[in-house]
Amino acid sequence: MKILQRAVTVIGLSADKKGRNSSIRREMLNNKACTGSLTILVATAALALSSAAFGSSSALLHASLQTDVSPQPSSKQTNHVKSESTNATSMACGNVSVQVLGSGGPELDDGRTSSAYLVWVNNRARVLVDAGSGSSVQFGAAGASFETLDVILLSHLHTDHSADLPSFVKGGYFTNREKNLWVMGPDGNGTMPSTNAYVTSLIGEEGAFKYLSSYTINGKDDYTISTKSVASATLKKPFEYAVNNDISVQAMSVNHGPIPTLAWKVKANGCEVVFSGDTNDKEGNLSRFAKNVDLLVLHNAINDNAGRVAKNLHMTPTQIIDIAEQSKAKRIVLSHIMKRSESGLDALTEAITVVAEARVYAAQELMNIELLDDN
Repeated sequence: MKILQRAVTVIGLSADKKGRNSSIRREMLNNKACTGSLTILVATAALALSSAAFGSSSALLHASLQTDVSPQPSSKQTNHVKSESTNATSMACGNVSVQVLGSGGPELDDGRTSSAYLVWVNNRARVLVDAGSGSSVQFGAAGASFETLDVILLSHLHTDHSADLPSFVKGGYFTNREKNLWVMGPDGNGTMPSTNAYVTSLIGEEGAFKYLSSYTINGKDDYTISTKSVASATLKKPFEYAVNNDISVQAMSVNHGPIPTLAWKVKANGCEVVFSGDTNDKEGNLSRFAKNVDLLVLHNAINDNAGRVAKNLHMTPTQIIDIAEQSKAKRIVLSHIMKRSESGLDALTEAITVVAEARVYAAQELMNIELLDDN
């Protein structure tokens, strides 16, 4: 399996970079031009740090291992994996990776699959975050097995994040899946349906693909799909659910204009990963929700010169830089890349390496990032 990779240079900073970072960030926040201003900022930062020792290393992109299908873990099997809910603080992060199935948005000609991410735990595909157009095909290309998937987490119900859900269900017919499957996502409002209503409208008894409705009726097929609509999840009181002994998830509502949207946190084997979803981060809570996580996925859909409507939906590059620095995340993945934002992607990547200690990755399809404490 060929894995598309992009090496990202990480700039090593001297011990006195903290004070200089503050001035660099202030310059960034006052800058209004997107690509040009980010490039100038990086050059300015490089001059300011000319006395420091610069180092660089290529970000290692690890391909997922295909594994044999295994049934629902027995009590004997789960004894080898400590319960995440009780041992998260003591466990070292390991045997977890995050693979990009889709790094794009809703555009037809950007050469990217719409948004989707796969969390591998102990070499098994366990959590799918978003299911944008084309992601079911990339799921197969990644060597993932539908039988091992525990939960599908939807950030919101725009097509570029949820359209392939019926394809996963239909494709699952040709597998040996027997364990039940959760689909979780946001509650609805006057503009969008709830996740419960969305799934019912697709594969319910009166849904668009009602021939798949047996999967929504307990005991009628090999497994049952259950849904959960998440409402009123805040930073102080996030939605929390223990998927099983070794995986748990949290959700926090984020602002995506009029569209109900969730940022998701996945915890497994001592590792924590946050997926921002599409958001303008109006409340300013994203960096706190992602504090010190092992990996933070941030969606880079617009540039700093975007119009009012776009900025009501998405973060600007300037905001992304600030969130990356404040979160103290160990790794940053820039994704949901669109044609209007791609021209500034390299400059944004370098700007983040100047102000934050994280390794920075520009997402590409099938890129797989292994999370290790010594990375």
